Amino acid sequence: MMKRLFFHRLSLTAMALFLTMSSLAQDIQIGAKGGLDLTSMEFSSSSDILDESNRAGFFIGPTMRIGTPVMGLSVDVSALYDQRNIKVGTRTLTQECLVVPAHARLGVDVGDLLGIFICAGPQLNYNLGKSSFQWEDVDKYRKHFTFQETTLSVNFGLGAKIGGNLEAGIYYNVPLGKTADFTWDTLATELQDQDMHTAKSKTNAWRLAVSYYF
Repeated sequence: MMKRLFFHRLSLTAMALFLTMSSLAQDIQIGAKGGLDLTSMEFSSSSDILDESNRAGFFIGPTMRIGTPVMGLSVDVSALYDQRNIKVGTRTLTQECLVVPAHARLGVDVGDLLGIFICAGPQLNYNLGKSSFQWEDVDKYRKHFTFQETTLSVNFGLGAKIGGNLEAGIYYNVPLGKTADFTWDTLATELQDQDMHTAKSKTNAWRLAVSYYF
């Protein structure tokens, strides 16, 4: 309970900070962002039927970069369509989300055409596609996987600006809560009684992004 309250207050504080920066904005640039993400799913209990290997996805959508009166400090906010595949046992599940990251950025120019920056901030994910998956394996054991409808996470990143319009960055996304629940049956005894197991999962992701501002 205390952990959940802490993260809730942290997210509210971060959002308030971004709104304050936006109100002090000196310039706003609109652009488009796209790229690839590499997902790794971690489960709260181990089993040979769970595959935690990386799965690739992609994202694309509009982005906005907001300057502030503080030298080198800016904010970027995006609304991205994100699609990624996650393998659970023999099944590959597809998740579709609206991803809304908001980053505070600190940057410095290196010459006339190049700049570098570091950034961090919260990210909200809203599930757009199918959230619940059910199937049976070859032994007729039932499996049920359910994505959370809304999740909160934090991004950390670094990148480079090339000229005044092009930008590239690498980000690491850390979840603040579970991403999904997974329930499955196994045989518990020689009499073939079924035993139900449940695991919670978190999804970490590396993201490679390219943005172009108009």
